[in-house]
Amino acid sequence: MLHKDNNLNLLRLVAALMVLYAHSFDFYGSTSQIFIGLDSYGGLGIAIFFIISGYLIVKSWSFDPSVINFLVKRSLRIFPALIVVVVATSFVLGPIFSTLTFKQYFSDLAFVMYLKNIILSPVFYLPGVLEHARVANVINGSLWSLPIEFFMYLVVVALGLLFNGGRLVYTVATALFALVVVFWCWRDAPLLVVYGTDVRNIPLIGIYFMIGACYAKWGGERWFSLSGVTVMVMITLLLAPYSSISKYLLWLTLPYVVLAYGLSRSWLGSLVNKLGDCSYGVYIYAFPVQQFVLLKFPGIAYPTYLFVTALITLVLGYGSWHLIEKRVLRFKPKNKVRRVSDAVDADSAFNPVVVEKLNSAA
Repeated sequence: MLHKDNNLNLLRLVAALMVLYAHSFDFYGSTSQIFIGLDSYGGLGIAIFFIISGYLIVKSWSFDPSVINFLVKRSLRIFPALIVVVVATSFVLGPIFSTLTFKQYFSDLAFVMYLKNIILSPVFYLPGVLEHARVANVINGSLWSLPIEFFMYLVVVALGLLFNGGRLVYTVATALFALVVVFWCWRDAPLLVVYGTDVRNIPLIGIYFMIGACYAKWGGERWFSLSGVTVMVMITLLLAPYSSISKYLLWLTLPYVVLAYGLSRSWLGSLVNKLGDCSYGVYIYAFPVQQFVLLKFPGIAYPTYLFVTALITLVLGYGSWHLIEKRVLRFKPKNKVRRVSDAVDADSAFNPVVVEKLNSAA
């Protein structure tokens, strides 16, 4: 059973801050940092998000395999905070920083198109905004991963409905994702955009979701240990210079380390849990904060820039959790409780009160 007080929120917050850190190099004009087997620390952060998501979302489906309940819970987790950030950037920041007049800005078709972000169709441009920035015409580049995240939810539903979502089914599906990555994505696959999304990114990051899901299905927790984490980290570091090996190796080592640490306990993880799960808010607010701070203060020193943007983003992230996300999650449909020992709902996994109630119900 998933312990009520773990490090998963902490890891997701670290992952969101990794994405902020990686983007800071692009915004400030510095060389982006490379992480073992991935294109940047931002790539590592995204992989961590999807590993944890795959593990928890499959637990959620196993706990309550109702399509309507599942999709409502997933939608409540994603859309309310997303709507607020899209509306705030398009109706407030956009007209303030646009080179166009208010009338020109709001009558431009690009303004209307930007609202498609609310339905998970990524659009990055607002009329007359950030036209001369280093990362020009991109208001919130982080939103590209959200349609892929939701697509993976639909994969869980499909596997559950069509194939009963068993262990072997997830293993085969994960193998198929891996084959697509190796024989298509890594072999100069052409750009293919569907619903505003580069299709190549679905298997590239979806593979981490699927591996996390396999850990949930196979009860991988029984293999976790400190010595195991140490071995995985050592292997990753030793083979890092060999890129042809390390990119495959991460599929083995990164999910093990992330979930082994994430499902353990620490004082810092407990503190983060008490403060609230701000990781999603941090992720969706970081990009526009970084863009507009640099636009307003173009001469700011890099350390100051990194500190200020991280601080503002954390404040907005916690505001998003406490004022929007946490309140909306109260409207989640009730679970049809089966055996609590089998799984814990993904949205309740970090709420001690909820888990205590589930234990009592069992």
